[in-house]
Amino acid sequence: MPDLHLFLSDISVFLLSPWKPLVIWGVVAWWAWLVAAKIQPDAKFYRFNVERWNLAHLLCALVGIGIMIFGWMFYVGWPVGVLVMFAPTLVYWKIRNANVPETARYAISFTRSPEARQQKAAQKALRDVTLSYTDSSKESVAIPSQEDPARAIFLSLESILAPAMEARANRVDLLLGSGGCLATQTVDTIRTKVDTLDTESGAKVFNLVRTMAGMDLSESRRRQIGEFQVSSGGSHHRLTATTSGTSKGQVLRIDFDRAQQVRIPYDGLGLLKNQRAVLDPLVKEENRHGIVLLSSPTGMGLTTTGYALMSIHDSYTSNVRSLEREVEAEMEGAVQQVWDATDPQVDFAKMLQSMLRRDPDVIFVAGVQDADTAKTAAASGADGPLLYLSMNAGSTPATLTQWLQHVGDTSLAGNPLRAIVHQRLMRRLCDNCKVGFVPTDAGRFRLPEGTELYRAGGKIQDRNKILECPVCRGSGYLGAIGVFEVTPISEDARMHIVKGDLQAALTAARREKTPNIQEAALKKAVAGETSLEEIGRVLSPKKKTTAPKEPSGTSKA
Repeated sequence: MPDLHLFLSDISVFLLSPWKPLVIWGVVAWWAWLVAAKIQPDAKFYRFNVERWNLAHLLCALVGIGIMIFGWMFYVGWPVGVLVMFAPTLVYWKIRNANVPETARYAISFTRSPEARQQKAAQKALRDVTLSYTDSSKESVAIPSQEDPARAIFLSLESILAPAMEARANRVDLLLGSGGCLATQTVDTIRTKVDTLDTESGAKVFNLVRTMAGMDLSESRRRQIGEFQVSSGGSHHRLTATTSGTSKGQVLRIDFDRAQQVRIPYDGLGLLKNQRAVLDPLVKEENRHGIVLLSSPTGMGLTTTGYALMSIHDSYTSNVRSLEREVEAEMEGAVQQVWDATDPQVDFAKMLQSMLRRDPDVIFVAGVQDADTAKTAAASGADGPLLYLSMNAGSTPATLTQWLQHVGDTSLAGNPLRAIVHQRLMRRLCDNCKVGFVPTDAGRFRLPEGTELYRAGGKIQDRNKILECPVCRGSGYLGAIGVFEVTPISEDARMHIVKGDLQAALTAARREKTPNIQEAALKKAVAGETSLEEIGRVLSPKKKTTAPKEPSGTSKA
């Protein structure tokens, strides 16, 4: 009887076996596909040493095949050979996962859940760049190839911009700090978190945007502004990028089509008829004197209102100017001057004083933040040019108080004052899905019985199905509207201001019967432009607002 060990190690017997070669070469074929189709492209993408890894794979594969064929026992040699053959793959797996973002790491999972399949499909989609860019020089930006690691930067930027574009966002903000990069988007005045990148990826995205916007990469603290363009399918947007450094880290703001956002005609602001009756007469030459204060909280469309008021004055027959910290849109015929904050020789107030010496007819001053600027403007007097001065304040009384504090002299501050315009932005109801109803407690809102109001719907009915509104994407709102409180300063009100009695001044101003901001907002609600819920959110953010109940049977689609 032949020795069993010799029999199992006999090559001739092995070669005569019909299934052993298939097992060996099947493993070799799968190994070759894995290395060529998966590992090698992945190593190129993340810029690992491809040549060194290929050499390691090849050497271990040859040794493994040799062990499987010439091993002492096939049943021992085959698993040992497989282990040797795939040893570099296991090592690559470990090294790779330690050097790539967490979302791109390989992991073994035996689940077949829909969530896992969806996540896998999303990760695969991240490899496809769908946005194209044009830099500040109007040159097309080349998108790196699949193998180029720089492609990952474009993918990270696209993961932020593409959803924002789809959601109709007007602005994206990124804050880069040691803990990572937080991204938010603003849609119809609502700001929400959209993504978080690791610090390294966030820094690369910052530099990519700076490069496309024509900024200086070596300057990370100083405020810089630049423009570039992005396209996807049929949509095209001009992006304005603003970067600066703060104590919390670096800040990047990206505005979509900013010039279009701020260039709204005067007729489209949303001023009520009796509010326009206060501002319209200022166009006449004999009334083109004094100061109009414009105020709102930050981010409530103040620059848009300033530009709209500038536009009602003919810049070709009169001298119309603006003093701004940055020009957000070009105003045809107007002289727009920008204050350079880095120039220590000229401050904001001195630039305004220089403009006043040029005998202007109308000046829009964007952002009165200091006493010197306020005093310079007030010194022009009631017979000087018409000045529109914008400042951030939470109400009309707060605006007047801030103005008097800046000027420091009630007589100097009160004499040239013509009006105060305070404003807020509110979301506009989607006309495609808003729902009408008759409130049961209309008297609480000083509305006639039977008055119809509207609320956000977000849904539409298609035959027997209730679907998400395709216009507003289920939010119930589409765009934003301005709500204003225009307070004229009568002679009686001015007299109280000069005396320093602000309460009496405001009481006298209210005798002019112009609606306050709550009343103006309610008129917008009755007109179907916004909802009571939105009014409560904007005007009483700290209080829980109870909307009128919608009785059954009174709903109107």
